[in-house]
Amino acid sequence: MSTFRSIEELVKSLDREKELLKEMFAKRKSLSFRYDYALEMTEYKEERIRYLIDYGVIRDTGDFLEMEDIYLKFFEDVLEVNEEINVSFVQDYLTRLNENIDYYLKENNEQRKYNYQREVKRCLKNIALTTVRNVMDLKRNMDNTYKNEPNYKIKKTKLVRLDEKRNNIALLIRKSEELIDYGQPVFFRVAMDVQMRNVVSDVKLQLNDSYHNLIEIQKQIIHYLNLIDYQNRIFEKVKKLKYLKDQFLLEEHTSIRSVAAQKKSCLDGAAGRLSHQAFH
Repeated sequence: MSTFRSIEELVKSLDREKELLKEMFAKRKSLSFRYDYALEMTEYKEERIRYLIDYGVIRDTGDFLEMEDIYLKFFEDVLEVNEEINVSFVQDYLTRLNENIDYYLKENNEQRKYNYQREVKRCLKNIALTTVRNVMDLKRNMDNTYKNEPNYKIKKTKLVRLDEKRNNIALLIRKSEELIDYGQPVFFRVAMDVQMRNVVSDVKLQLNDSYHNLIEIQKQIIHYLNLIDYQNRIFEKVKKLKYLKDQFLLEEHTSIRSVAAQKKSCLDGAAGRLSHQAFH
């Protein structure tokens, strides 16, 4: 596989085939982007498709083409349409944060200390940014699952799993806050310049907002799960009534006759009262 030698080369290549990549990204869920359609979009110049394949932008699966995962994830993250919520990224940043704090405290060279301090700031910002995005992705996936998943059992299972991810995000928020407040007291005392103080303040604010948003998401998931259970009970009753009707057992196994008679009696009584009022 060939490799892009510069950002300029990468950007030029993506820009040249932007129409094809835009169409492939829009149809990424269909898993059926035909090779001949891609050929049509590249003016029947097969070498342009082969170039993207050779440089790992797309892959050939026979009659179909797919965007490589690394580019697919990049576009989904940048456009904030990612359906995967990966809490392990936050844990990775926490690990790197602790490592760089340790290096900073052990380093004597001022320039290298500054580099470690800068990396700590970057890790803190990434923890906050990734957490905010995870919460946004979680809410979007929750709403999309409830509105668009047609299978009741799958819908419920997906929502339960999203709630598990919500809990994992909440735990990592608490873990991040504890690290800042209590986990590394020496570092945050000796390295707390104006810039670091601003970074820490912003990160804590974003983490706090994210935690409160998770509380609202938890309430909404519970609401959706209750609605699913209610809708499923109604569906099962309708299905049972249809079965009894089809088997000519509806009157034998239900109180439909007495209910219908009751309704008729009520309607007759109402009609009689209206008629009486009309003549008086």
